[in-house]
Amino acid sequence: MSTSIRWKIPLFISILLLQIGCNAYKPTQGNSNNFVVGQKYEIRIGDRPMERVIVNDVTDSTLVVRKGRTEVIVQRDMITEIKHRKVSTGNTVFGVVVGGLLALVLVGTLSWL
Repeated sequence: MSTSIRWKIPLFISILLLQIGCNAYKPTQGNSNNFVVGQKYEIRIGDRPMERVIVNDVTDSTLVVRKGRTEVIVQRDMITEIKHRKVSTGNTVFGVVVGGLLALVLVGTLSWL
């Protein structure tokens, strides 16, 4: 195996490990009175599917949320379900440890070839 490939494989695996750690989120039930500007939420309006939004502004009766590049004003009484996303430390640590062990096994296997 050439030297240039040997250093690219661990670099690729390290990038994958970082992605595993960044994407471990645990949904928790939110309270409709405690929206925080700049936080990510999943909301359901009526019978529609859940939508991931970022809260830009909060008033007593409305929310200004951003979905993608579009800002939308949502009436609070139209929201039927709220989920706040927060990082799950246990899932992140588990993912990084298991990914690291798999990376070591892969690099060890490739070094024998």
